[in-house]
Amino acid sequence: MTIVRVIFGQTAIMFLIMLVGFLCFRVGLVDESGSQQISNIVIYISNPALLLNSFIGKLKASQLIDGLYALIILTVMMLITIAMAKLIFRKPEQMLIRFALIFANLGFIGLPLSKAVLGDGSIFYMSIFVGVSNFSLWTYGIYMISGDKRTIQLKRLAVNPAILALVFGLLFALTGIQLPRILGTAVSDLANMNLPLVMIAMGCYLAEGDIRGALKSKALYQAVGARLIIAPLIVLVILQFVPNQFMMVKEVVLLGQATPVAALMAIFSNTFHKNSIFSTTVVGLTTLFSLITIPLFMGLAQWLWHL
Repeated sequence: MTIVRVIFGQTAIMFLIMLVGFLCFRVGLVDESGSQQISNIVIYISNPALLLNSFIGKLKASQLIDGLYALIILTVMMLITIAMAKLIFRKPEQMLIRFALIFANLGFIGLPLSKAVLGDGSIFYMSIFVGVSNFSLWTYGIYMISGDKRTIQLKRLAVNPAILALVFGLLFALTGIQLPRILGTAVSDLANMNLPLVMIAMGCYLAEGDIRGALKSKALYQAVGARLIIAPLIVLVILQFVPNQFMMVKEVVLLGQATPVAALMAIFSNTFHKNSIFSTTVVGLTTLFSLITIPLFMGLAQWLWHL
């Protein structure tokens, strides 16, 4: 149960940093534009740096086979989750709840948490998860919220920072190319900024939301439950059929699927005028409550997988 203790410790740290972000917003040190700018730094700089830094000179040949296996698992999981979301939440007005069930906050939360809890070796598998999720987000996900197929633009994927970091990271890993020491140190330092910036942004998101009003909404509880309970349960069942020889892959997939709802839910909702206040509150509250549910699901998995 060592991993559970590590997660409890790490989530406690995340909570404290998120509280700083919450207070910064409430006292006026950061406003809505500031929180968006922090998010942009994460999306375009620190998060890609974390992806890139995790690959440089560290990828083993054996990981390629496990990575292919992870890709198969993640593709199957994504398809099953989409089907379950449609089956459980069928009404048109439950579209945002379906989105919450399907899409996890892998770039913001999954990557830094995976590194902190499971070690640098896990970043490769979580990066594959990020790739699968980003492809789904910028195709099916954006269509879900916009309702317009014209919003699906594959060229956005080609310039997506996470996808570009994955491509260059794999290139460095497969060729063994090393960055010059000064540049490598800069990339590493930017990568280390990721978790603090993420949690400050999430604290701001939580402070921005109309929590009192949202707490009166049944849909809010459905969205939180879908993301933090139903989604991890689905993948936990799927992973029961995966051999324990792929334990690192199993832990990464469950950890990623147990993270809060993707922050793009709030961004897409604001862009397409689909109840952005509700989406922002869901992002904030799932981030807050995930500090409890992530350790619980990882502990349950450790018990099931070592029976």
